[in-house]
Amino acid sequence: MLRARLLTLLLVLLAPLLSGCVSDEPTIVLLVADASDDTSRAVDVEDFTDRVEATCDECQVTVYDAEGDAEAQKRQARQAEADAADVLVVVPVDADDLGAMTGGELPVISLGTLVPGSDQFVGLEGGAEPVQSGSDLEAAREVLLGDEESMTYVPTHAMSQQAADAAVGFLADAPLEDGEEVDGVQSWLFRDQDVTVDTLTSVLVAQGVITLDELCSGDTRRSCARMGLR
Repeated sequence: MLRARLLTLLLVLLAPLLSGCVSDEPTIVLLVADASDDTSRAVDVEDFTDRVEATCDECQVTVYDAEGDAEAQKRQARQAEADAADVLVVVPVDADDLGAMTGGELPVISLGTLVPGSDQFVGLEGGAEPVQSGSDLEAAREVLLGDEESMTYVPTHAMSQQAADAAVGFLADAPLEDGEEVDGVQSWLFRDQDVTVDTLTSVLVAQGVITLDELCSGDTRRSCARMGLR
């Protein structure tokens, strides 16, 4: 219920932006470093796309996957500009190498790692994105089984939505200004969390990252029962 109210409130706050998205199919291009890399948690493409569609009916999202190739990503950025994209959101393979593509008329939003010359940035307070093998669910189950003492939760959902909101702001010719200035760049910084067996449910389940059924199925069922989670 609270999540629904917060979403409703945010959509109301973004309502003035929607009137700006009235041109023919304004396009946001999302450059992903490597969609197959499960250690990267800077963006959830589905969350990003859903958020854009929820706040701008006419907007389109085009996604390019560099598959870990910095040169391929530069070509994709050039292609986006050639195709007259309206906003570029990038999870960089090599931030410094991609910096040469910024500074033009095309607004650039960095996600996860700051690309020099970006107009806006969405990332983590600590700067570096923690590396984790596997999904949040897989990591949580390893903690529950005692295979790992803890895991690091990165709020990918919130970061993806913030990047989407920032992109829609540019489309509406009303860039968001509620972030903080970091190295001269308007930024929104999120905090990762160290999650132990005692906080699996209060952090991950409570925030809707995983469900209790997902956490407590199969070989973790007995562990959940022993801890009183089922």
